[in-house]
Amino acid sequence: MTRPAASPMPHGGLTLRELRGPQELAATIPLAHAIWGQTDRPEDTVMLRVIQYVGGLVAGAVDAQGQIWAYLEALPTSTVGVQHSHRMGVHPACRQQRLGERLKHFQRQWCLERGITHVHWTFDPLLAVNAHLNIHRLGAVVRTYLPDQYGDMENISAGAASDRLEAVWHLNSPRVEAHLAGRADEAWPEGEAFHPLHADLPERLPRALAMGVPAQDYYALLRDDRALAVEWRRRTRPVFTRLFSEGYSLVDVDLARRQYLFTQEVVC
Repeated sequence: MTRPAASPMPHGGLTLRELRGPQELAATIPLAHAIWGQTDRPEDTVMLRVIQYVGGLVAGAVDAQGQIWAYLEALPTSTVGVQHSHRMGVHPACRQQRLGERLKHFQRQWCLERGITHVHWTFDPLLAVNAHLNIHRLGAVVRTYLPDQYGDMENISAGAASDRLEAVWHLNSPRVEAHLAGRADEAWPEGEAFHPLHADLPERLPRALAMGVPAQDYYALLRDDRALAVEWRRRTRPVFTRLFSEGYSLVDVDLARRQYLFTQEVVC
């Protein structure tokens, strides 16, 4: 029987595959609580089975004893060839192992084998670690800002509006293939990056703009200094909105410098 994800370390190697049967699907519930907190409300076993039945994906990283340490769920959309990725999370004991990245690679292969060429998903605009994975490591592009997309939330992101960016992952594009191979070559502008807490965007914008984001993990900032976290949200919402409305794309993330790169160049 698959046990809750509470053990301190995985048992043996991890296999990435689709999850099978009600016991494995049910094991995602305590896993979600370990990842996002006890107040999180993950999909139940019936809904996960429905997602699989209608052509979606529920996959996980499973150890030799059947315990699940990371999982991903994605749904078909009304647009042919496009999948919406709803959740992906990794147990705290398995972080810093690129397990989330491996799950996305599994998702990419799964989709391409079924004629799905694009995957979309949302993520918090100020979670630089997530942005680095989505944009720098995987090669997704962002052109859409969704203010308060999910309303009030009760999990680890509680306390700030649930603004989101929408990532678009063109699975077989040259850009994605280059980023997956570690050959990202975006041209970053010289000089100091724009800092949204210290200045407003200039009236005339350069074709490429580097913007600073919180130096601290945003969820930790929300826990430790909610006023500052909320101020980051308040100040960056109009920045993202204006840049995307004027044709910019978010195309790269420098995690060491905590900077995002926006450009007006056409990217796929």
